[in-house]
Amino acid sequence: MNAQVDTYSETNPPTPAPAMREAAEAALEDVRRGLEPVLRLIEDSPPGSAPGFKYTTGGYRINSQYLPHEWSTFQWVGFLSGRLWLIADHFQDARVHDAAYQLSTTVAQTLALEPPRFSAAGSDLFYAACLGARISGDDDLAETALKAVQQYRNNFDDRLGIFLQVRNVNRAVIDTGLNLLPFYWAAHVDPELADIARVHNANLLDYGIMRGDGSCYQAIEFDLDTAQPARRYSMQGYSDSTTWARGQSWAMHNYVNAFEATLEARFLDVARSACQWYVSHLPQGNVPFYDFDDPAAPAVPRDTCSATIATNALLRLARLDAESRDWAGAAAEAITDALLADHLSPGGVLLHSSWGQLPPEKAGAGFSRFPLEEAMPYGNYWIVEAAYRYAHCDWSPLDLAPSVSPVLSGRRP
Repeated sequence: MNAQVDTYSETNPPTPAPAMREAAEAALEDVRRGLEPVLRLIEDSPPGSAPGFKYTTGGYRINSQYLPHEWSTFQWVGFLSGRLWLIADHFQDARVHDAAYQLSTTVAQTLALEPPRFSAAGSDLFYAACLGARISGDDDLAETALKAVQQYRNNFDDRLGIFLQVRNVNRAVIDTGLNLLPFYWAAHVDPELADIARVHNANLLDYGIMRGDGSCYQAIEFDLDTAQPARRYSMQGYSDSTTWARGQSWAMHNYVNAFEATLEARFLDVARSACQWYVSHLPQGNVPFYDFDDPAAPAVPRDTCSATIATNALLRLARLDAESRDWAGAAAEAITDALLADHLSPGGVLLHSSWGQLPPEKAGAGFSRFPLEEAMPYGNYWIVEAAYRYAHCDWSPLDLAPSVSPVLSGRRP
């Protein structure tokens, strides 16, 4: 039986400093004002269409349909929907709620039809449909989202005991933890679904995704004949032996998620060590360079996207773990203060992120202008989640504990 620990701070959550809460409230106001163009875009578009993220500006353009199956056409609808849901909940804004619901219905209905071929569709599913069901209290959306989770389960590789980055490839990546949140969301209804995510995370540790010092590799390539790791490497960092900043923040996020959902001591140990490594290696300014070890720093891009993912992991670890309460809370506040003061545009777009050194086939798809800095769909969502967490003591819409229902009542504006 897997050893479990008790949570600490859910009954005594850390209280943010008044100045930080005020800054978070102001940031949410900026985001709300900046939503006007995309709200009009959604409202003027037919059902089934989807806005796609514009990598050059951080804005959106409408597509005639939702496209969840390929990297080159992926629209990142989930992160936009998640921004909308949290803004709708914070301000009790019916217009934003309706736009979020329109997108989330499209995502859920599409993903309920077949397993997605691109793993990031799992993030669309959670931040659009699962989070939407929690905030809207809509049973129909929750039922469709559950069908989509069951479809996604079919991507699990039973032989390796993990989800691969993309179906029918031979690699797993630390990023994939981002896409498994729907399984935790479904645990209240079907505990076996949550166990799939637990098994993936445990096996990824057994395969050596984490280094002994708390840093992580981005990827593991498998020998499919032996079902064993052939190499551990980086796809977007400086080298295979260095630490890609967003990969480290994904590790933090992933194992805080796993601990919150299971209370397993092993996952807490990994979450602590990954978070401690990140905090201890932050440069001046509290925003990492795209890779912690590129010798050309500081003449390389920083990655605010990594920083805001890390902030959320640290905030949650501070609430869940007594041992981490003080240091993780202080680190989260320092990072968030830097992001809100120096990297968030007046319209609520998080600036100064980086894709890192993408492999040629992906860089050639128009995603990355490395070494220029970017606006990214991840960061635009995560800065809103961080501000939301500072502005609210009640984090139940985002809760991963199996006792929390997929649908919450009484939140709809």
